[in-house]
Amino acid sequence: QGKNTKQYIMNKIARVLTFAIGGFIALGCEEIPPQITPCQTSRVVLVEEFTGIDCVNCPAGSAKLETLSSQNPGKIIVVGIHAGYFATDHNGFDLRCSDGENLESLYLGPVSGYPASSINRKVFEGESDVVADLTEWAGYIATEICERPIAELSLTNTYDPATRMASVTVDVTPSTFFTGLLEEDLAISVLLTESNIVGYQKTPAGSDPAYVHKHVLRDVITDSYTGDVLIPSGNALTAQQKVIADYLIPSGWNPDNCHAVAFIHYKGENNKEVIQAIEAHIN
Repeated sequence: QGKNTKQYIMNKIARVLTFAIGGFIALGCEEIPPQITPCQTSRVVLVEEFTGIDCVNCPAGSAKLETLSSQNPGKIIVVGIHAGYFATDHNGFDLRCSDGENLESLYLGPVSGYPASSINRKVFEGESDVVADLTEWAGYIATEICERPIAELSLTNTYDPATRMASVTVDVTPSTFFTGLLEEDLAISVLLTESNIVGYQKTPAGSDPAYVHKHVLRDVITDSYTGDVLIPSGNALTAQQKVIADYLIPSGWNPDNCHAVAFIHYKGENNKEVIQAIEAHIN
């Protein structure tokens, strides 16, 4: 009986050890989620979304950008460029502008597949141009948010409702960590966008006559749609100011829904990368 009792105890200990070791192995094999630390930078990412009222899949792209913007508050500026094959006139409802069409066809594109966006006008590794499809937006935006900008922007707008005249002032302040010379021309672009435009849009569920269009590019108000050079290449980065005075807001636009969007960027043959962006209501 003593032998049997001893054997019983040994078997029980073995089972306990087996269970414990198995538990440790199971815990060791369990995937540990990565610890994600938000980047503490002041970078604001410019997303130029190429779209059109006849693009069935474009509302999904717009919804994706709304989600990414809510996940990164204050870190993403979206500009909706209605240009290309799917941008049309539907019974007088037309969201195209000449600057947007030039940006799509001559400068950033042309775009062949939709939904598509340019993320900070950057050619990312593995890409041949600045246009990226929807599956790549989140990763590219996350990468760009983590990059420290070499300059900061401030934006001041004034608007006179009696005359519908707006003025925009952008101040550029170099970041202290950047002490080198510019390898490309540094340019500035200032755009006007309008949100909450209700009108026609094709969707997977059919035509929607009351779709709410947001961040629609209305006009590029710098002299060139490709941006105005502030500092030529080979020079030091110094404080700059850009003033655009007495811009008439057309009667068909709602100033309460209009934003000025300003961004500084390189203006080289192969480098159009955006450095920093900012936006503010004009009214």
